[in-house]
Amino acid sequence: MGNTKLSGLFLLWLGAAISIAEIVTGTLLAPLGWTMGITAIILGHLIGCVLFLFPAGYISARQSKSAIEVTDTAFGHWGVTLFSLLNAIQLLGWTAVMIVNAQIAMNAISQRLFHFHSPVVMAVIVAALIVLWLVLDHNWLFRVNNLIVILLAIGAVILIFTVMTSTYHAHATTLSPLGFGAAVELNVTMALSWLPLIGDYTQKTQAPVKASFVSISGYFIGSCVMFLIGLSSVLMTKSTDFTTVLAHSSLGLVALLIIVFSTVTTTFMDAYSAATNIANITQVHRIKLLGVIITIIGLIIALMVSLSAYQSFLYTIGAVFTPLFSIVFTTYFILPHRLPIIVNFGWWLIGIFLYNHIQQFNFWCGPTVITLLSLIIGLVLSYGLYRQLKK
Repeated sequence: MGNTKLSGLFLLWLGAAISIAEIVTGTLLAPLGWTMGITAIILGHLIGCVLFLFPAGYISARQSKSAIEVTDTAFGHWGVTLFSLLNAIQLLGWTAVMIVNAQIAMNAISQRLFHFHSPVVMAVIVAALIVLWLVLDHNWLFRVNNLIVILLAIGAVILIFTVMTSTYHAHATTLSPLGFGAAVELNVTMALSWLPLIGDYTQKTQAPVKASFVSISGYFIGSCVMFLIGLSSVLMTKSTDFTTVLAHSSLGLVALLIIVFSTVTTTFMDAYSAATNIANITQVHRIKLLGVIITIIGLIIALMVSLSAYQSFLYTIGAVFTPLFSIVFTTYFILPHRLPIIVNFGWWLIGIFLYNHIQQFNFWCGPTVITLLSLIIGLVLSYGLYRQLKK
């Protein structure tokens, strides 16, 4: 893979991280303050990127399979079908969440600039641009996307400066308590939400290590900055609503454009990968058409739901995909041969229970790492027992 393609991957994942959803999630870390908040951001992203995104991208590149197709390593054909469906649902949810986040922020700025407010109009504008990104020719897509991402990176720097120098101050609000482990896990789950996607973009590379490293580097840098913007906006202005801070900033139309195009560069990846997963199930390989349909359905959902369950949505992603890929990684990197599929499915269900149960104890590293280590030990012991029974 040449430097151009590697730089394209870096910018693709940098653009995926630059989004209003990442900033909003960063605002949730404000109860921890500066030192613990920044520590949680860095630690959570290291766990998500190094322990999960990197090996997921690497396996897809080595096997020339999409992120979900590699689950056949541990779960066979039926596993690919089931996890394709679960991932398509998750990505449809993300498509709706991104459109909702964008229209709320766009309306806050539009109301202040033009005295115009319409959730339907703003949501349709975002969805239409996502569709445009989906139908672009592949080469044109990367050229346009790379240019937009570079501009968004400049915009992110401007956002940081704007927040740090903001003269807007809200009335002090009472922040909900948040444990350090829960804060770490919020960072981890944002990375994990990309876990069933990263392999879709590394599967055709001839340089698995480089492509995977470049991809997670782009995401790590962009996402950490977005979380920092969210954290600092609350600590500097005392407002827990980033859209209000943005609306009262001096950025005006620039802020509107940042929101629109950051949402588009992120959400088209969700819609495209959802379409890939549906193709795994239906064997209908008109990916662009399926992506457009996903976007339209996501738009309809976005017009009917609120973001009240956003944090629970993130933890649900962690509960499902942490044990799933922990089993895939253990099977691929550690075990000499695959355990029976029924055993792996059993451990997946145990992993979901473990994740949800461990979450109650607020360990400093969050439930993801403990679930990963527990499943590695459980699978290795199961393999040893299985070999003994076969003798």
